[in-house]
Amino acid sequence: MLLLPSHKVVDIATDRARYHALRSHRFQVGDSFTQLYQLVDVIYRHCESPHNLHDCPVYDFQYSGYTVADIASASDWSDEDKSALLEWLEQPEQMRRIEMVRRRLDKDLAQLSVKTDVSPQQLFSSLQQRILKLPMNKASAAQWRATVLNMKKSGLREEEIRWSGLWQFLSRTEADTLLHKHDLLAAISFKNIRLELSTQLIRNQTGGLQFIEVAQRLPRQTFYKTALALDNSCHCILRYVDQKRNYRVGVVKTLQQTHPMALNTTWFVLDPHGRPVANQDKPEQLFYASSNTAIQAAHRHAHATWDVQSGTRFHGPYDYLSLYGGSDYREWLLSLPDYQRSFFGSHYFDHNVLAHVRTTNRIDCEGRKLLFIEEMQSDWHQSGQRYGYDSSVLGKIPNAPFKKAWLALTSKLMLIHACQNGFDGIAWPFGQIQQIRYAKQLNSIVRQYDVEIPKIFNKLGKPFNITTGQSWIETRDPWLTVIKTKDKWRVSDGTGKFNTRARYLNRDEAMEVVARHCKAISLQVPMFLISDELRQQVSSNGLPLFGEVGI
Repeated sequence: MLLLPSHKVVDIATDRARYHALRSHRFQVGDSFTQLYQLVDVIYRHCESPHNLHDCPVYDFQYSGYTVADIASASDWSDEDKSALLEWLEQPEQMRRIEMVRRRLDKDLAQLSVKTDVSPQQLFSSLQQRILKLPMNKASAAQWRATVLNMKKSGLREEEIRWSGLWQFLSRTEADTLLHKHDLLAAISFKNIRLELSTQLIRNQTGGLQFIEVAQRLPRQTFYKTALALDNSCHCILRYVDQKRNYRVGVVKTLQQTHPMALNTTWFVLDPHGRPVANQDKPEQLFYASSNTAIQAAHRHAHATWDVQSGTRFHGPYDYLSLYGGSDYREWLLSLPDYQRSFFGSHYFDHNVLAHVRTTNRIDCEGRKLLFIEEMQSDWHQSGQRYGYDSSVLGKIPNAPFKKAWLALTSKLMLIHACQNGFDGIAWPFGQIQQIRYAKQLNSIVRQYDVEIPKIFNKLGKPFNITTGQSWIETRDPWLTVIKTKDKWRVSDGTGKFNTRARYLNRDEAMEVVARHCKAISLQVPMFLISDELRQQVSSNGLPLFGEVGI
């Protein structure tokens, strides 16, 4: 730790090194020592006696928002503080800590990048909304505390009140102090539990379209030339641009809520000459239902026209655990990147993964496009329930929000994604499938898929008279499972009756064995259909951050 001339206590942390490296795309295995600065966080330590650094609690800190590389341009740091930090970083102990960054990074990290999803932006605070609607504009702190307690009695989640910081603010304020409504709203902050939903991509180093995210309005005269049939209320917003070949992917926006293009499901692709790329399945159609299908169309067009190979694909190390069939397999990581303490789970090395979701796209027996949830899991909270949470000592399972609500939270984010990307519904397997997959009795998992997930979606669908139903998807009998052993693959039924050696070089070879020995079947699955009314509501107003009601 370091006491700065301004009497702030600071330290450095390397827990988020992989997080920074994936998002910056700047890390290379042979980077010099000083280039590692951009992967090391500067943190503020809270200390009652700053001149005695041994008294600073090890767990009580916050991220400054700067990495070591950023400090030189920090406008709220004095030159004296900057010089003191840089001098301190040159000491051998700090140099060793910074060098440890390399240990936190996978050898294949240079080929990985991250794509973030906008779904968390559609989550709102019920507490904030209810305070906004109150007729009372000012009252004493004691009266506000009583008002908040009444909200809890009428359905507001206690967890939201606690993590918002509002109750701590009211508890610190003298009971007879007069507070305005805007004082309460200013005290509400969820910045420490900011959510990020992301998927990892593998970059093809040999070339391909390399899209970067942008947010810029396409001039009206430009999209007139594209022959896209749009009226004057529509605006074209570019979201992804390939700088090398000038492929562009955008979305049509309009402020008219009743407009058919108002649901963020009208995407277009422009080739290097500014001409729209037609939908391969429907040549007369120039629009796409999601950004993903539009980007895929750009890759196909570039391959067919210029013989350009696809530049990226989704990284899915656990795809072999999915049911046979399906397309567009993804592994979603829901994380708390700015959370004060660090957790690293058993499945992923990413920082503070609250939960992970594995999905595929499937078509059911009636031709409906379904977002199929192969699995939802929380290493963090499953570890906390097994070993206990700890709020004070590093090295144990950190206390974290959404202990009992992580399943509802991930379900809501998948619903938002499905609504925004043209899916007709969401489906998932019955719990028995999970037991077959892992060849063991899993009562809690069966309850999760057969009871808890349907209950969550029924609550979300209640205002729209939607309840969970069932449908059928085409797959193969899941009695055999593909298993990865070091760098090779094998196939097993989990009981020892059918078991191959680990001799297959890749997953596809192992899946051919499954296809030969497992018959094609129609599998019954739970399903939640998305109505137009629900899609409009979710796209316009979002879903509550805590709880499933109030939409």
